[in-house]
Amino acid sequence: MWDNLASKNVSRRERQVLEIVMRRSKATAREIEEDMPDAPTYSAVRSILRLLVEKGLLVKSLHGRTDEFTLPMEPEKARVKALHQMVRDFFSNSVGAAAMALLGDRRSKLSKEEADQLMKLIQEAREK
Repeated sequence: MWDNLASKNVSRRERQVLEIVMRRSKATAREIEEDMPDAPTYSAVRSILRLLVEKGLLVKSLHGRTDEFTLPMEPEKARVKALHQMVRDFFSNSVGAAAMALLGDRRSKLSKEEADQLMKLIQEAREK
């Protein structure tokens, strides 16, 4: 399901919808339409949602008379799976290369707490 997101041929619009649902935790088609940049028609949004449900990337449930869409797992778990896929696809499965790409960017800012947590995780990874 989310283990091989890239192989599911996810379009730019489908990825936008997934990002919106991930950010909101759950969303209706109307909410997604409102959040999409240069949104397509409402019926096009519904079509995208239908495809994502068919691909197993979203789950549809009925609340009253309204369909709500959620991820098939906790958002944090979905983020981690998507990130692992990106590391495999773009960084030859090198976590270090991905981290260096992010942290080497001058626009990257870390709070003291984030930096401390990263240092702790790096130390734990070295000890494995």
